[in-house]
Amino acid sequence: MKSKRNLSLAITIIAICLITTAAHAQRSTGPLVLRFRVPFSFTVNDTAFPAGEYEVRQPTQFILSLRNVENQASALEHVEPASSEADVRARTVFHRYGGEYFLAAISDGSWQSTYDFGRSNKEKELARNGPTRQPEVVSVLSKPTAVTADVGRK
Repeated sequence: MKSKRNLSLAITIIAICLITTAAHAQRSTGPLVLRFRVPFSFTVNDTAFPAGEYEVRQPTQFILSLRNVENQASALEHVEPASSEADVRARTVFHRYGGEYFLAAISDGSWQSTYDFGRSNKEKELARNGPTRQPEVVSVLSKPTAVTADVGRK
C-alpha cells in the first residue's frame, strides 16, 4: 500500500516537472512581437533603415525579423541572449556615435526576450577610430519616448 502511494507520488512529481519544463520552453522561444517608432535613421549590422515605425517578430530562436511598417523594408537578424539584465520596459537600445545610430539590443521587458545585436564593422570602426570611442546609449521605449544615457558597451 505504501509503495503504491510512493509510486503515485513519484509519477505526479515527474508529470509536474515535465509540464513546467514544457511551459518554460514555450515561453523562452515564444513569439516575440514588438512595435516601436524610431525618430532617427539607424543601422543593424550592415543594413541601413530610415526613421519610422517598426515591428519586430521572432520567427525562430535567436533570429529576429525587423520590418518597417510604412515601406515594408525588412531584414532577418541573428541575435544573442542579452548579457545584461532586462528592465521591465519594452524598448530598443541604440549606440550613437556622433549622428550615427546602431541597433544594439531589444527587449519586451522580460529576461527571456531580451537580445543583443552584433556590432557592425562600421560601428567597430567608429569605436576604434572615431572622435567619440565610447557610444552614447539611446533607448527608444515602445511609447514614443527616447531615453539617453552615457553608459557604453565594453
